[in-house]
Amino acid sequence: MLEYRCDRDVERAHGLPEAKRQVPFTGPGGRRGRRDRVYEDYGVVVELDGRLAHPDDSRWKDRARDNAAAVEGKQTLRYNWEQVRYKSCETATEVATVLRLHGWRGGPRACSPGCPAPRAFP
Repeated sequence: MLEYRCDRDVERAHGLPEAKRQVPFTGPGGRRGRRDRVYEDYGVVVELDGRLAHPDDSRWKDRARDNAAAVEGKQTLRYNWEQVRYKSCETATEVATVLRLHGWRGGPRACSPGCPAPRAFP
């Protein structure tokens, strides 16, 4: 559900480029996994941390995955349910800002009349 909400409320609603979903990778020690969202053209990874798949006692695995992405030259952003569901405009602004830092020439569009996302971009 978190991934669906991110696709709908953050990415599509705000006109962000489409990320690749569930991208396989091999991390340190040959460990395999999947990255939730990858903007390959811009070297940006978005990880979505639901409580079920990311309990507090396994957060070290998330840090290891983020570090492995950094070794590959990728920047990781990490979001939870509250940020995706209740702060989607702010989350979209943040993702758009990082994508711009990595070469994206676009900007977010408003998802509703009061959406603050496009105001953050000239």
